[in-house]
Amino acid sequence: MAKNEVAVKAEGGAVAIMDDELLAFGTGLEEVTPDDVSIPFLQILQALSPQLNKNDGKYIKGAEQGNIYNSVLNTVADGDEGIIVVPCYYNKKYIEWTPREAGGGKVEEYDSRDILAQCTKNDRGQMVLPNGNYIAETAQFFVMVCNEAETEWSQAVIAMTSTQLGKARKWLAQMLQQRVVNSAGVTQDAPMFMFKYRLKTVQEQNDRGSWMGWSVGIEGPTTNGNMAKEGAKFLSKIKAGDIQVKSPDEEVTP
Repeated sequence: MAKNEVAVKAEGGAVAIMDDELLAFGTGLEEVTPDDVSIPFLQILQALSPQLNKNDGKYIKGAEQGNIYNSVLNTVADGDEGIIVVPCYYNKKYIEWTPREAGGGKVEEYDSRDILAQCTKNDRGQMVLPNGNYIAETAQFFVMVCNEAETEWSQAVIAMTSTQLGKARKWLAQMLQQRVVNSAGVTQDAPMFMFKYRLKTVQEQNDRGSWMGWSVGIEGPTTNGNMAKEGAKFLSKIKAGDIQVKSPDEEVTP
């Protein structure tokens, strides 16, 4: 090892420190709160996504329709190959959006479907409030994106709405079927983070047009104990309210 070498790459995207004195100074992140941190959203790029428009500030060179877009890292993954995720938590939100023709943007977020009682459905199938904004029923999956070997991972959120709500229900049905055997030999329902899934993108269509949607398939049980523990920690933080989700400024729906 070189004399001045202080760190080496370690599992889980972490770095192994060779000089513990460096840890005594703290991290410099002591005053960071959940409001200061943005969890990435994973979205499917559609034909009109700004990431595909060379004249848009959000343009990503080489991005294509059907790519899986990370809203914080500003990177894309191939939709045909897909990504592997370990789901950790699920919830349902009802999000109020301003229509794109009126400027777009998120307005409010509701936990209960009671807000739908104030809406009427328009010819596009949107649930519209009296003020002209619409409510998007949104299934949110908090996941850890990992590599094939399960040695590196990162947190993200996948929001399914509109035509993708059916995919969300099928994914949940898959999860509810999974079982594990505890140390006493008793079979019980499996925590979400004990299994991993591959998410790809596929073309879909109806009489209104075509778009790219999600395809979800189970890969098998989580094999890396460290990653499973991180999944459990992620779940605990979400339940404790330590993870804040900030939806993208623009709803990206099929």
